[in-house]
Amino acid sequence: MMGLDGGNVEAHFAIMVSVEEQMKGADVSTQWELKNADVSLGMLTLVVIDQPWFRCEFTPTDEWEEVRQLFDSQAAAVDSGNEAQMMEAIAAVRNLPLKLCPIQDGVTITPVMIQIRSNKANFRY
Repeated sequence: MMGLDGGNVEAHFAIMVSVEEQMKGADVSTQWELKNADVSLGMLTLVVIDQPWFRCEFTPTDEWEEVRQLFDSQAAAVDSGNEAQMMEAIAAVRNLPLKLCPIQDGVTITPVMIQIRSNKANFRY
């Protein structure tokens, strides 16, 4: 099928496959506990891999409230499109000692970027 630019449409779009299929043979979990140092902030459950992003459902713990404002500020800055605000808000989240600890098999992940909005989370590593 030809796209508007004359290119092959299939070549421009990745085919989404199940999480199980994408993870086959990988040393990556599908559920992680988000920790700020040793404090549990919540649980991330993988929904889909949309490289380079891992898209997840987020279930917070009570301790989430201690850092929620940093993530809310990050989301607001991204939505505003103000580059200076975005860089400051992203840096504030990056300065947290965050790690994603696998619930079952897999390795602990230190996210390069993580965004959490309500019950949705995206991360890259």
